[in-house]
Amino acid sequence: MLKKFLLTTLILLTFTVSIFAQGSAVKSTAQSNKSGGSGGGAIAPLSEGKVAVIDSRAFSEGIGEMKKQIDKLEAEFQPRRKKIEDIQNQLVKLDEELKASGGNIKPEVYSQKLEQFNGLKKEFDRDKEDYQQDIQKRSEQVLGPVQEKLSKFLEGYASQRQIIVIFDLPAAAQGGLVFMNPAINVTEDFIKEYNKLNPVASAPPEPAKK
Repeated sequence: MLKKFLLTTLILLTFTVSIFAQGSAVKSTAQSNKSGGSGGGAIAPLSEGKVAVIDSRAFSEGIGEMKKQIDKLEAEFQPRRKKIEDIQNQLVKLDEELKASGGNIKPEVYSQKLEQFNGLKKEFDRDKEDYQQDIQKRSEQVLGPVQEKLSKFLEGYASQRQIIVIFDLPAAAQGGLVFMNPAINVTEDFIKEYNKLNPVASAPPEPAKK
């Protein structure tokens, strides 16, 4: 459960596009309006450009640089996550013992187990809160540079393909997206192009055991 929370947190932090307006297209239109353009100052319609969607949820596994940093974070926080999971398991076991006793154990034994449960519960809540705060802070530090690179790459990617707007699919879905032509989904192509220009060296193979 905690590992799932970790991954969910990192995925949400990886990249948020929401709505991306390709800057050069808007800028060129604005300049055309100021200069009057051809045809008595007619506005160049933005609809001549393309609209696309991208699924940022795929970046945590698809973008090599992103996955490498996430794997590092996983390794860094694994001991703390393991400790919290161990406390959680102890709480479950104690809770089951207390419920199963049905009043058939001595009051002092029951009180001792209940006191142990409450102490572990406080420790669990405190450790989990600290864990969540620390991992969010570290995620911002470690993934921030990759996010910035992705944002800049996306701008160039859109400009080269005459894309004027890119919607992030998760955000669009929350806004009530009911239909999307799969042809406008550029996620796979974007990931491929980004990885091509930003390759991640694979880890050297482990020496064979003798």
